Amino acid sequence: MTADEKHHNQHEDEDDYDIEIPAGIAPEAYYDSQLSPLRASLRRFLLPYIRAETPFLHSMQLKVRHPILDVYFTTTAFSGNHTFFMIALPVLFWFGFSEIARGFTLIAAMGVYWAGFFKDYLCLPRPLSPPIVRLSRSKSTCLEYGFPSSHSTNAISVALFLYCHLLTTAPASWSPYTRELAIFGLIVYAVSIIYGRLYCGMHSITDCIGGTLIGLGIWAAHWTFRHTIEYYMVSPVWWVPIVVVATGIFLVSIIPDPVDNCPCFDDCVAFIAVLMGLIPASIHFASTTYSSNFPVPATIPYSTDLGVVKSVLRLVFGVGTLFVWRLAAKKALYVLLPPVYKLFSLPYRPHFIPASTYNTLSTYPIGKVPSVIDLPSMTGNAEIVGLQSTMDVHEKFSQAAAHAQDQESGLRARKGAQPAESFESVNVVNEKEGLKQHDRDTSILSNGTTECGDDSCYHTKEGSRFEDEAEALLRVERMHPRKSRFDVDIVSKLVVYAGIGALAVDGIPILFHLVGLAAEPVRV
Repeated sequence: MTADEKHHNQHEDEDDYDIEIPAGIAPEAYYDSQLSPLRASLRRFLLPYIRAETPFLHSMQLKVRHPILDVYFTTTAFSGNHTFFMIALPVLFWFGFSEIARGFTLIAAMGVYWAGFFKDYLCLPRPLSPPIVRLSRSKSTCLEYGFPSSHSTNAISVALFLYCHLLTTAPASWSPYTRELAIFGLIVYAVSIIYGRLYCGMHSITDCIGGTLIGLGIWAAHWTFRHTIEYYMVSPVWWVPIVVVATGIFLVSIIPDPVDNCPCFDDCVAFIAVLMGLIPASIHFASTTYSSNFPVPATIPYSTDLGVVKSVLRLVFGVGTLFVWRLAAKKALYVLLPPVYKLFSLPYRPHFIPASTYNTLSTYPIGKVPSVIDLPSMTGNAEIVGLQSTMDVHEKFSQAAAHAQDQESGLRARKGAQPAESFESVNVVNEKEGLKQHDRDTSILSNGTTECGDDSCYHTKEGSRFEDEAEALLRVERMHPRKSRFDVDIVSKLVVYAGIGALAVDGIPILFHLVGLAAEPVRV
């Protein structure tokens, strides 16, 4: 076992016992103690709306769930997340749609960033499971906060962006009814993504409304200033790259620290870094002889004359180059950055492992593909039932504490109506009935396959009270171990994904010419 593996195992063992959350905390006391007054007050304002929707979403799932719909909504959800965009965007560049791809990239990046920003700022939970059954092909999604829905943000901003492009293209370039079918497809896309988040139990209505509003704002800002934005993304103005890089670093630095170990930050950094590499590289590529200046500057030449074989090889070569860059760059950074962090005692975010606790990451395993573009599993059971993260645990016990206080208040108000013994017996009966109903609901929705869905996840013995919060946190941490996140990962992501953005629009198009996969540039 290597030193890094020993440290990793030791770190996980220490995490198992590094919990100081008292059992049975008062509602919202934990988050109130961790957040600023403004963040805490906004969270308290929105939380009741999210909690109030859980019974409605539960009832809807019981009424409308069907195996075919399960497959449809979990599959279409893939086309509304960051993974899909990171795969699709390079393809748009390499096959001649550079102008649309630049706008698409900017909108997608801003959607992922601002949705992730507000997720970490407000720390609001997803609808509680159980009774909700969460349907997802990617289990890591359950580790993120709920409000706002990033799927809704991306779906509405992208659908409106493409819709406006359809309206502004010349009618003569479309065959009869093609434009109408395309618009209908965009409507189906947006509705499927947004309603699918409710159907899949991944978001509340409040989450989807919040995400939709952010998406509308991003689309409106971009479409209003699209010509100016496009000009500065390709014109040789010397100060643009400096402003882009400085703005990117600033945006990364102001992302709020979350209370829980939420992975939203990683995707925010990745997309901001892509813009930091893409815009300066587009400016450079526009000045080379390899680019077309028609229909717009910095267009990557492509022609159907290349044929199917060369087009496919073009795609394989481009994607393969990005993967090789990612592996080589991250491996090098994992060797070079830890000594720098340790020497200067550079700051790190909560839930990230500081360099002062490890010597090197040279032997730490690196995935074959970037984490942000890992394809989620499209096979197997998509149901996820039960507590998946610390935020789920905090939410469950916060609701339980609030419910207990409400019951106690009600009993005190009716104290003179009957003897205390009667109240105690009624409480016991009500609690047992509630547990039975909870078990029935879980059984109906889970189809026998759950993640932390058995009775042991929610109460230690049959008929006993719920386990205390500290024990529940330990149980969730053991059943769903966290992925190690190192302080150097922040700079590593910035460099790696800035390189991906630059290679996609500058380096790889030039390589196409060198390996015989390029079309002739069009210059007018």
